Amino acid sequence: MDLFLHNWLAAAGAAGASIPIIIHLLNKQRYKKVMWGAMHWLWASFRKSRRRLQVEQLLLLLLRTLIVLLLALALARPILQKAAGFLSGRPATHRVIVLDNSYSMGQVVNGKPLFEKAKALAGELAAQMSGGDELDVLLTGSGSSDVNKDDRLVSSRELAKKSFIADQINAAQLGDGGTDMPRAIAAACKVLNDKKSKNPRREIIVITDTTRNGWLRPDQQPRHVEGTDEAAIADAMSNPNTKPKIIVMRIPGDANTDNFASSGIEIDEKVLPAHVDKQLVGTIHSFSSKPTRELKVKLKIDADEVATEALGNLTHDKPETVTFRHSFNEPGSHAVTIEVDSGDILPNDNFAYLAVDVEDQLKVLCVDGQQRAGANASAMDYLRQALSPSKSDEINAGKMPLFPEVIGDSAFPEANLDNYRLVAMANVAASMLPKEKVQALIQYVKQGGSLLIFCGDRVDPAIYNRELDELLPMALGEPVGSGDPDGPKEMLSDKDLDHPAIAKFKGIKGLSLAQLQTYKRFKFIPKQNAGANDPAPAPSPAPGPADPKTSKEKTGESSVRVVLAYDNGDPAAVEKKLGDGRVIVFGSTADKSWNNWPTKADYMPLINFVALDLITPSYLQRNKQVGERFTVQIRRQDLGAARREGIRLTDPSGETSAMEISLERSSAESIALKRAGIYTATIPGDAKRVLHFAVNRNVEESDLTTIDERDILAFVPREATDKPSQVGFFKGITQTDLSLLKDDLKTVEDSLASKSGSKELWRWLAIIVVIFLILESILARRFGNFNR
Repeated sequence: MDLFLHNWLAAAGAAGASIPIIIHLLNKQRYKKVMWGAMHWLWASFRKSRRRLQVEQLLLLLLRTLIVLLLALALARPILQKAAGFLSGRPATHRVIVLDNSYSMGQVVNGKPLFEKAKALAGELAAQMSGGDELDVLLTGSGSSDVNKDDRLVSSRELAKKSFIADQINAAQLGDGGTDMPRAIAAACKVLNDKKSKNPRREIIVITDTTRNGWLRPDQQPRHVEGTDEAAIADAMSNPNTKPKIIVMRIPGDANTDNFASSGIEIDEKVLPAHVDKQLVGTIHSFSSKPTRELKVKLKIDADEVATEALGNLTHDKPETVTFRHSFNEPGSHAVTIEVDSGDILPNDNFAYLAVDVEDQLKVLCVDGQQRAGANASAMDYLRQALSPSKSDEINAGKMPLFPEVIGDSAFPEANLDNYRLVAMANVAASMLPKEKVQALIQYVKQGGSLLIFCGDRVDPAIYNRELDELLPMALGEPVGSGDPDGPKEMLSDKDLDHPAIAKFKGIKGLSLAQLQTYKRFKFIPKQNAGANDPAPAPSPAPGPADPKTSKEKTGESSVRVVLAYDNGDPAAVEKKLGDGRVIVFGSTADKSWNNWPTKADYMPLINFVALDLITPSYLQRNKQVGERFTVQIRRQDLGAARREGIRLTDPSGETSAMEISLERSSAESIALKRAGIYTATIPGDAKRVLHFAVNRNVEESDLTTIDERDILAFVPREATDKPSQVGFFKGITQTDLSLLKDDLKTVEDSLASKSGSKELWRWLAIIVVIFLILESILARRFGNFNR
């Protein structure tokens, strides 16, 4: 083990100590002897005092040599191992206290949350520090090792203010994130590495509970650190003299770990029209060893309780769902909350949240590529009717929220896409789509818009593949079929279709895809099979059963899936996810020129299900987990007002934070979310609106099952040379470095004392150097006085 913190300074000091000796020897050689007449009288006197002069010179030489040597040793900061007596005691220390504020620390024991006891222990550990020590206090309830200003309660520069430290610790709040103990230790190591403290002794003291989740994943495998976390631990443990002693104080919870938790809320349909009953489905988890009956769950809309349901038989084996039916009467943004009335020991996780937008109408821009006079003469006429069959009555009743507006392709370049939730194009020639509009379409989809494309005789596959490549899920090949209603026909397959829109269509009795026949279509080709300038199809496979579930293999792209397929397995419609939005392309027409679809009663519900599923409601981006960020799109006409006034997000406790506005993406983004609940923000602009946001907890932390000390140490090697038989929590930390203790300060002090026998000697050496300097000055003055 090294005896110095800086070995190179010790070596330099040893070399520097020879300088006074060399000077002394050189001075002995510099005088030339010259004998003259009266020299024998002086020589007799010199021989009489020679021994005294030699002793004086040797004494000064020794002092000067020791001054240089001891000064270098003091700078090298030697450590005396196993010091005793007046040299014993704790050296200057840099202590990092890691305070677990994850929501499992909110379990109530003897009327108080465990977090209150944890804060009291942290306060006492902080009070032990003296003026020469350094202290950092971290919160680690988000499961992240990225230490920012919100995670660091106290830094060492504030150590002298004991009252300030106590106030900061007492003001710490319980979080809603989970715990990852190995990453929490890595976060503490990062602080030690970044601060580069001069104090030789380093300590990491973690205060947490005894739950299993902080150490093991749900599959019972250890939470393992990698990347920068692993590098931080390796750096902190690299020097044997300064590597930190790691102590984990585990506060035991209630012996009864039964707990219930709400993990989220879903709606049977993404689009929510006003005045229409919808199903709200909450998911409830039981972490109890016994079945539970008649567990009451409350539904609240905008903080008003509207319904209560009871769950029958809830077991630990799998989560159960509770269903509410509710009709939203007012369009706009709403907050939905469910609450489990369980009275368990962890009340924090009894709530789940959902932010929704209720629509009075969804505007659809229908671009007609073949406008003709007369009823059902244009390519878009049938599609418009399918989107809104009885436009005024149905929209006023709130049952059909799609509101189509039809324009010709010549007017499309001037259309403002921000005003529409869905853009549908029917038989639009690529020549009518300037590059600027194509880029606007791409940006529109990436920001959450929806695009529906139908082909036709005005569609040139080569131009579409070149100009609209980023939008198309697959390349368009040559036409298949003659277009003659009396000629060969292809039937849509109703087997093995897992697309949500088609599954809903098939779930209604009396509807069938078998009635829909196609006379002509474009063949879809996976893009890796089509050359950049040659959209010719690859050789057609032999007819076989449709297999749309293998859409990723068919398309070659993970973001692409088959919506509809023919009996021979060829796709009839394909979908692509692009950014936050989606595109669906039909290889045939929207009118009856290439198929009989518009003449069948099944066409209208099929188009509606596809369109409603394709539309991506903006509120989906406003429902997140703890630790994620909100993103909200801003209309271009509102960007100026948003920049001037700013957008502030109000969290469940009433605190506000600014959202970062991006002009390029026409959006605003929040900071990382640390608290579960309902948030609100006011979006400025011509139509100022208040939006709700919702954040839910990760339900893993709700499992209060405890973990034994032996089960933790099983993943920590005994010695650094041991080869682990299984993947551990981290590399570089051994059982000698890590102590798992109870919530008792005396045991912590004893554990630290067993490792604190060493003592830094630099202060003593510095004092000795000062004494020797004074003594050397006095002796040099005295010995140089020749009048003695």
